[in-house]
Amino acid sequence: MSDGVIIRKPRHIGHKIALACAALCAALMVPALVAFVWFWLTRGTADTWTPSLAAVVAFFGCCAGVLYATSVPQPLLPKEEAGAVDPEKH
Repeated sequence: MSDGVIIRKPRHIGHKIALACAALCAALMVPALVAFVWFWLTRGTADTWTPSLAAVVAFFGCCAGVLYATSVPQPLLPKEEAGAVDPEKH
């Protein structure tokens, strides 16, 4: 582990589902972003749809980020040394 490479466990089904949902949220963010820019340029910020679409874009972006972070498997723990823990000293 001295070379900086992190060895991770393989993704199980929960991680794969979270990764698929992160991709879905990222894909849904694109049309919401396009709609937000279109409403912003045509109607301005005074219209109620513009900040609502900004909130939708922020929600999908944060959702994608959190789900991606959830989908990353944990790193493997280093193996314990045989003499590192003495059960009689507790």
